[in-house]
Amino acid sequence: MEKMTIYVEHPRPIEPPAEPAPPPPQPLKLTKKEQKKLRTQRRLAREKDRQEMIRLGVLEPPKPKVKMSNLMKVLGAEATQDPTKMEMEIRSAAAEREQAHIDRNIARKLTPAERREKKEKKLFEDANANVDSIVSVYKINSLSHPQARFKVDINAQENRLTGCAVIFSEGISVVVVEGGAKSIKRYGKLMLRRIDWSAAVKKDEGDENEEEEEKEMNKCVLVWQGSVAKPGFNRFFVHECRTEAAARKFFADHGVAHYWDLAVNFNEDAV
Repeated sequence: MEKMTIYVEHPRPIEPPAEPAPPPPQPLKLTKKEQKKLRTQRRLAREKDRQEMIRLGVLEPPKPKVKMSNLMKVLGAEATQDPTKMEMEIRSAAAEREQAHIDRNIARKLTPAERREKKEKKLFEDANANVDSIVSVYKINSLSHPQARFKVDINAQENRLTGCAVIFSEGISVVVVEGGAKSIKRYGKLMLRRIDWSAAVKKDEGDENEEEEEKEMNKCVLVWQGSVAKPGFNRFFVHECRTEAAARKFFADHGVAHYWDLAVNFNEDAV
């Protein structure tokens, strides 16, 4: 009797043991032709409902769209009674329709913030959607030219890519970028198409001709591209190294020393 009180105990509800419910059905993906057909059918259905409501008297019938070209066809004998008055009414009605069209366009127009958000969504929407980051590793014979170095750096920042450009003064240069699929694709076009690497070589005045004969042509090749669970860099770096060991140590400090090994051991002829 001591345990009986005025309070009512409500035990925590426990779900009965059962298999989880199946996932809901996914929406069917339609082709462009099917989407266009559905839009046409919906538009025809709306127009049919509107005509039915006009026929029942719920909506007022629209005024005839009189223009100067169809004046006699629409109005008939009324147009000949006072032509000047009818012309003024027609022109004012046409101006009202044009102004209504302009107002609708202004109402639909995006604000500068909305336009900026739409552009960013178009350019970088896949960077937030994908859990994995896509990585591209490029090998360049020489990244000594300041203009080419600037393009590599600034385009990585504008495309919101992380990674690094490690420049080994006496050997190859390695560029690693991480990010979304769209940004990686744009950056790949820059590295493999837009930059003329054969012309992007810093020349000395003294021994231009000798070095041109001895050195092989400067070029950029894609060593590897794939996806990783976690990016190794938090921003884009441009790092110069005097020795190969220092370059490999820079990658090892970020836990991606294998990127440098891939670039060093890459053989274009074996691909």
